Amino acid sequence: MLVVAAVLLAATIIPNLAARRIAGTPVAAEVPGPPVTGDCVTAMSDPWPHFDDPSPQIDDVFAFPTALVGSCDGPIVGEVVSVADSANPAARISATDYLSQISPCEIDAIAYTGSIAPVVQTSVGGPGILWAPRVDFQYTTIGPSPAQRMTGQDWSACVIGSTDTVPFTGRLHDVLTTGHLPSGFGTCLSSTRPTWSDQVPCDRPHPAELLGTTTLGPTPIDAAEVQRACEVFAGRALRTSDPTREGAVALQVTEFGDWRAKVVDPNSGPLSDLRLECLATAVGDADFTGTLVGLADGPLPVR
Repeated sequence: MLVVAAVLLAATIIPNLAARRIAGTPVAAEVPGPPVTGDCVTAMSDPWPHFDDPSPQIDDVFAFPTALVGSCDGPIVGEVVSVADSANPAARISATDYLSQISPCEIDAIAYTGSIAPVVQTSVGGPGILWAPRVDFQYTTIGPSPAQRMTGQDWSACVIGSTDTVPFTGRLHDVLTTGHLPSGFGTCLSSTRPTWSDQVPCDRPHPAELLGTTTLGPTPIDAAEVQRACEVFAGRALRTSDPTREGAVALQVTEFGDWRAKVVDPNSGPLSDLRLECLATAVGDADFTGTLVGLADGPLPVR
C-alpha cells in the first residue's frame, strides 16, 4: 500500500514540476536608507495613544515608532526636521523613556519651521510681554523599521506633524517665517466668548483664532499696553503691518484667572498675575475659513 501511494503521489507531482517553474533570477529586496531633513512622511505609527488619560501610561512598553517617507506633492502626516545617525534606539521602549527622547525634537523643530518673535516691549521702563505662539504641532521620534534594523541601521529622526497623524497638504519648512500655516495647525475657536469657546478645525467656518498666550507677573502692566502688545504680536503672526485688514479683523485680549474668563477692556487699568490670550476675531457675522497665521498679503479667508 505504501508503494502504491508513493507511485500515485509521484504521478501527480512530477508532470506539474515544469508547469510550476518560475522564470527569473532572485534578487535581494531593496531596503531604504535613513531619512534626511526635509523628507515628507506619508505614513507613521502613532505612539501617542499610550499617553491618553490617565497620562502618561508610564508602564506601557511599545514598538519604537517607524514611518514611511515619500512624495511631498500630496497629503502627508509630517516632515523630518532632524536625524541622529547613530542613535541606536531600542526596538521597544517604555513610555517614560520615549518622552525623554521626544524633548529635543521641539528645539530642533524651531530651526526647521522658523519662529515668530515672541517678546513685545511695552512702554519705557515697563517689562516686556512674552507671547507664546499657539500653533498645534505634534512631535514624534521615529526609528528604523525591522528590515532596516536587520541591515544595521541605527538612526533616529524627529518628525513634526499633525495630531493623531491626520493628513495635511502644504509644507512646514520655514512656515512661521515665510509660509502660510496649513489649516490643520492653527488654534481656531467656535466662539468669541471665552467661556463657551471650543477648538475646531481651521478649515471649518469659525469666528475666532487664538494667536498667542502670555502670563503676567506681579509687576502691573496697563491694560492698554497689553492690548497694544497683542496687536503687535498679531502683526508678526500674520506677517503684515495691518493685522486688522482695514477693520475686517478685530484683536482682543482675553483674561483667564480664578476660574473666570472675560474679554479685557483696554481702558480697565493695570493687570498683573494673569494668564492672557491674544485672539483674532471676525467682525460682524463673518466667519474665518482658514488659519490667519502667515497670511501676509494673501486674501483673507472669510465668508
